Amino acid sequence: MFTGSVPTGIGVGVAAMQADLKPVTLELGGKHRPGFLRDFPVERTVDGIMEAACLHQREVCASADDVLEALARKLATLKIGSALDESAQFGPLANAAHFGKVMAFFDDARRQHGEIVYGGAAADDAGFFVQPTAILARSRNDAIMTRETFGPVARFLAYDDEEELLRHMNDTRSGLTASVRTNDLSKALRLVPHVEAGTVWVDMHNYIDPAMPFGGVKSSGIGREFGAAFIERFTGLKSVIIRY
Repeated sequence: MFTGSVPTGIGVGVAAMQADLKPVTLELGGKHRPGFLRDFPVERTVDGIMEAACLHQREVCASADDVLEALARKLATLKIGSALDESAQFGPLANAAHFGKVMAFFDDARRQHGEIVYGGAAADDAGFFVQPTAILARSRNDAIMTRETFGPVARFLAYDDEEELLRHMNDTRSGLTASVRTNDLSKALRLVPHVEAGTVWVDMHNYIDPAMPFGGVKSSGIGREFGAAFIERFTGLKSVIIRY
């Protein structure tokens, strides 16, 4: 079993096939794509974004201005500081290389005329601190919409109808997780089968039940963790035929 980036996972998969078809489970990259429907209140939309720690791609409804204005106010209240500071709500990135990668995402967003609603810069603290950031993209083809950041960067893209929302959510090589936020359960149940992801949450984010299989589709991996599917991946099926 390997958990990591898509390029490394492909290399592991190739090596496994070349080693006499060794079985392999790959949990690779993902770009979580929440879809917030129009009936979802602005305050709950912002709470949902904060619940997801602003790490992944966001799809929001046509009232994006209200959502982004409220989100900017919320992000401004976060206290950035050392992980050893119990009052801090937002810590540093892992190392200098990753810090540089996230800063490069901010530069890419500006070059592609994305609107940085909040953040988009290093924090004042010494070390690898960056501001929690919200960016309104111009199109789903922008680099900031297609690349995984592993940083505090929430990307937004407005939509006109549910069909366009699904296109936004599915237009990615990744398919690890997604979510749908709505006050209408019937809408959620109608959308969920069409979302191309291994896990789809409704009105929540990032809850994992060990009894349920977890894994992705498309380039997000092969196989599943947890549940009966996990046992099946690590055992072999044997047929026994007896004449008596």
